[in-house]
Amino acid sequence: MILERIEDNIFRGQSIDLGTPQVFGGQVLGQAIQAAQATVSGRAIHSAHAYFLRRGDFNSPILYDVDNNRDGRGFSSRRVVAIQHGKPIFTLAASFHESEDGMEFQPAYRLPPPASELPPLELDVTPQPAARNPTEDFELCLVPKALRTEENSVQWWLKARHPLPDDMPLHRAVLAFISDFGLISAALEPHGYEPGNKGFLRQLVAASLDHALWFHRPFRADEWLLYSTVPRSTSGARGLASGSIYDARGTLVATSMQELLIRPIVASLASTS
Repeated sequence: MILERIEDNIFRGQSIDLGTPQVFGGQVLGQAIQAAQATVSGRAIHSAHAYFLRRGDFNSPILYDVDNNRDGRGFSSRRVVAIQHGKPIFTLAASFHESEDGMEFQPAYRLPPPASELPPLELDVTPQPAARNPTEDFELCLVPKALRTEENSVQWWLKARHPLPDDMPLHRAVLAFISDFGLISAALEPHGYEPGNKGFLRQLVAASLDHALWFHRPFRADEWLLYSTVPRSTSGARGLASGSIYDARGTLVATSMQELLIRPIVASLASTS
């Protein structure tokens, strides 16, 4: 997640191999948020809308070009283009808000059993052999299906494995990274998929098409967070899933939504013949 600033609004990031055929989308999202945040002072990101345009190559660095769209009295807007091999692979529109008081509401929510009552996730959740498994950097606990508190959901407890500094923008970038992790599982849940079933994933071409993320309240990414993801639709080789992220007290801290390409490999081969 470390970025190198090479110009006022241009940053360079390195990638890690997590066993996916391309750069993990959450990594690009997290780095793009960090790049945008580095050009904003005194305001925190509250909204991020991203599109994945091309596969990223984890063997080459990624450049992040930040455009200052506007700095208003209470909000700042930034556009980030991630570039690799001379072509854009990702775009991000991000909005930042100066902290202020206002009305408060969230729906009541029933949490599943806490992470302390569940076994850690030991299985390799990546679809291919990886140079680095996500569980090296994050602690993950999958809530068993019988204990989940939302119908058709896939629920995870997660947190950064190592303590993070008291830097809220960093915590939000880390959460952006991990928010890309569970949504494909939710989109595939109605079709019989459970996390860890690599045989199921090898039958599919699956990739993130876009990603939206809203930050509602302060949190720490190195403390347990519940990521409750639910499917919204699968149709026309695309799936849609949303996620709600709660702290251990049941406070809603962030919301995500993502559309994915979900294409059976047999069908994709037939379409090219």
